Amino acid sequence: MVSSLAGLEILSATKAQAASFEIDPTYTFLRTYADTTDYNSVKSIAGDVKAISLSDNGLQSGDFVHLSISGEFNWSVWNPGNRSDMIGVFSASDKLLDASAEKRVADAIVLNSKDTNEYAYTDKTWTSRTLFDSNYYSDSTYDSAKNAYMCSGMSLSDPSRTCGQQTLFDGIFGILSEITLQIPTNAKFLFLAVNDNFYSDNAAKMLLNISKIETIDIQVAVPEANAILGIGATIALALRMKRKKQIAE
Repeated sequence: MVSSLAGLEILSATKAQAASFEIDPTYTFLRTYADTTDYNSVKSIAGDVKAISLSDNGLQSGDFVHLSISGEFNWSVWNPGNRSDMIGVFSASDKLLDASAEKRVADAIVLNSKDTNEYAYTDKTWTSRTLFDSNYYSDSTYDSAKNAYMCSGMSLSDPSRTCGQQTLFDGIFGILSEITLQIPTNAKFLFLAVNDNFYSDNAAKMLLNISKIETIDIQVAVPEANAILGIGATIALALRMKRKKQIAE
């Protein structure tokens, strides 16, 4: 008799540390306008984030990664308070457009549908603002030096304010403390920034850890149902033959 065996696959996941990064909370990849004028004793100067190369850190599209953050930043000039959440976006290149562009990460890539539903930001949950805008709004003032309009009039901290609204684009996801997601197809770089509306009042740097999730497949051989039946039939036949032999003797 030829018996067949089935493999029972057991998956166990482990995290292998890839890298740690310091994230400057005064930098962003969102649309904003640099301002060298003090406003409420704070200069609104937002720097440009540097893209993290995935390949340089042993990562590639399709990998599952665990992102965890630590540290805090001041989330509001007008209503001081600390928070620690961040935003990110994967990209096919490290190209970051001018600060006035709406979609600054030129080659941003959207997450898979599962991760998008769980981690993506939407217009309803995003209320970040900046002090300048390329468009005129009621009560805003034109600044020729920046070729932009200074947002004024209603309170700048009002979430319903239109002037200076920072623009989201597809692919941006949020990190509240830690997340595990899959690097999308064709992604080669990762842009990260704090989830803020005003950057230059931040001081201490944030720390981000990126860990690759590795899966280990353990194959445990167990007999298939038909193999078990075959073995049982063979044993039964052997017992019958032995009994016949005993009777004959």
